[in-house]
Amino acid sequence: MINFYIFTALSLLIVVILSPLLTGRFQTNLHHSQRMAISMVSGTSSGLVAGLLLGSIFQGDLFFSTILGISSGAFIGGICNWKLGIVSFIEGLSAGLMGGMMGAMLGEMISIPESIILIKIFITIAVCSLILYPMFAATSCTEQSIQSKKWLLRPFLVFLLVVGFLLGGSWIVDKPIYDQGPHNHHSS
Repeated sequence: MINFYIFTALSLLIVVILSPLLTGRFQTNLHHSQRMAISMVSGTSSGLVAGLLLGSIFQGDLFFSTILGISSGAFIGGICNWKLGIVSFIEGLSAGLMGGMMGAMLGEMISIPESIILIKIFITIAVCSLILYPMFAATSCTEQSIQSKKWLLRPFLVFLLVVGFLLGGSWIVDKPIYDQGPHNHHSS
């Protein structure tokens, strides 16, 4: 289980590192509404991952997991979007805050195996939010027509990469703690 938590944290770190790098590369081709969509998707999905992870780790202490979820979600949402501009930074910060709060509450309400499934789904969305940078930048070009159907190959390859990434994370999940059977306690 610890390995899955590390995998999740490293996945979020990848999103946090790649978001500003992609912003630097594609920022000039992105309109305000495209920046807003990127900041909302990346902030919400990253906040949900962080909040759900913390909610499942600290089950039984909703206040603590919610405070940590809100803080980490807002931090991650802000860091991912600070290079997009002040408005996108605020949108990402507030989306991360909201996602962290909802994720912490959700992590408190569901079992550990269900939270692992949802964390995988939200990690997929967070990682796939990075695809929005080149996709939106390409649609911002002056020529709006698509010359060929080869553009479909790139998203398909990225999808296969993300699925492989998530399958790799699934393979490192240890046997859940609650499935390890009863422990014999000897009283003296």
